[in-house]
Amino acid sequence: MKRNTPGCVLFLSILAVLIGCQAFGNGSSGAGGATDAQNRVVLPPLGPTAAENAEADAPAIRAASQQPTATAHQSEPTVDNASATAQEPEPPLPPPVLRPTTSIPSEGCVTTACHPGIKAMPVTHGPVDTDVCDACHEEVDPSRHTFKMLNTGSELCGSCHELELEEEHVHQPVADDLCTECHDPHGGQDRFMMRAAGAATCLECHDDVTEGMPMVHGPVAAGACSACHRSHSSNNPKLLTLPHRDLCLECHVTLKNRLDAVRTVHGPVAVECIACHSPHATERKMMLKAPTAELCVDCHSEIEDLLDEATTEHDPVTTEPACRNCHDPHGSDFPAMLLNDMVPLCLSCHDREIELADGGKLANMKATLEAGPNHHGPIAQSNCAGGCHQVHGGTNFRLLVEEYPAEFYAPFGEGTYELCFSCHDRQLVLEERTDRLTNFRNGDHNQHYVHVNKATKGRTCRACHETHASNNPKHIRVAVPFGSAGWQLPINFEKTETGGLCSPGCHRPYGYDRDDPVRNLAE
Repeated sequence: MKRNTPGCVLFLSILAVLIGCQAFGNGSSGAGGATDAQNRVVLPPLGPTAAENAEADAPAIRAASQQPTATAHQSEPTVDNASATAQEPEPPLPPPVLRPTTSIPSEGCVTTACHPGIKAMPVTHGPVDTDVCDACHEEVDPSRHTFKMLNTGSELCGSCHELELEEEHVHQPVADDLCTECHDPHGGQDRFMMRAAGAATCLECHDDVTEGMPMVHGPVAAGACSACHRSHSSNNPKLLTLPHRDLCLECHVTLKNRLDAVRTVHGPVAVECIACHSPHATERKMMLKAPTAELCVDCHSEIEDLLDEATTEHDPVTTEPACRNCHDPHGSDFPAMLLNDMVPLCLSCHDREIELADGGKLANMKATLEAGPNHHGPIAQSNCAGGCHQVHGGTNFRLLVEEYPAEFYAPFGEGTYELCFSCHDRQLVLEERTDRLTNFRNGDHNQHYVHVNKATKGRTCRACHETHASNNPKHIRVAVPFGSAGWQLPINFEKTETGGLCSPGCHRPYGYDRDDPVRNLAE
């Protein structure tokens, strides 16, 4: 059997092309014309026509005709059977399909051979679905199968899609008439015909707002940018669908209901949530932009100044969640945005003995208050910070707002008792004789002056009075810590109708009476 020579093969291929060209020319008329046109693949708009292809191939045909023809006596090429078995034969290339040279009805634009992928999407654009290509495309040259768009950008899209662009902020692609930067004009995965799913379209222009941070806001994690942002225009900055606060509360309904019910709403919460929270991603829980204390002192600079100067720190302020240990950052029914009334709030920590870094101990204050029914005024008013304690940090003993002696004995000085004098009249310890300042007098001899106003060993207020609660009137102690070992020195106070007496463990009883002065041996 004779094999086809290479010249014959090439000649037959060229002949097939020429026959195809003749078929296209005849296909523009007659019953089969439309069917033939529908099966053509559209090449790039400015490629050669069939005649141009044939003319370009003529030199190759002449060269092929001058090549020697193979005979049966020529040696067959050696074939490596093992190699032939191992290598898969390449599939044949599809035959070339030429660009139409006549007008094609729009229903013939998309076939298995021409523009085959245009309709291969879950959702197709209406004109594409109904084969109305000329709704957007206008034929320019049938012989070269070239087209132009009927219009550009929003002028074209707006002929069908009415966009309300009278709002203050317009998305830049929309303003620049670049609708197809985001939308595929033929179809897509959903009814919006986006070029990519979820946030992928947005990320073509916008940087990744998560920046690799671990805490990502739900809508961002889901790629749902449109949950918060409008795609075309908005009256709100950043193309938000609603003003900041209203937008957040659309999802955070529980918080909205609580804010509607509380007595006081935190200032930033009343305006916009992004003062404290990142809307996209952050390194912290609650989507906070910074650690809690840093956020708070951005506004509460007076607290920052106080903390910078403090020599004594309050653990709730320095231990996360810091300010949120005591304050509700959104809203509260209690003063100073507290989580509860002050005394119950303080006792949520001070309900046990607390060891201090210097080796000292704080008493179980909850047990102290429960054991003593007579509470000091600030305690009775549930106001620990009202005049006694600086709850954020301070420079005085026990976080007190003013000076107050920590010892049993102290030389007298008015500044030493500034804490007490913030409520009590300082004349109590300045006037030696009085008939009105105090009931603690022996006749008119002021016993406060006697005990406190001494140059060396004045008895401090704590020598006789409990500062939080007592079983006795006037907060008189049952016993007082004394000496380095903390011996509980008994007071043994007894009240009478017009005076009283005490017999501490260190001396015999001493008494006083306002109407009938007592003559004590030491006087």
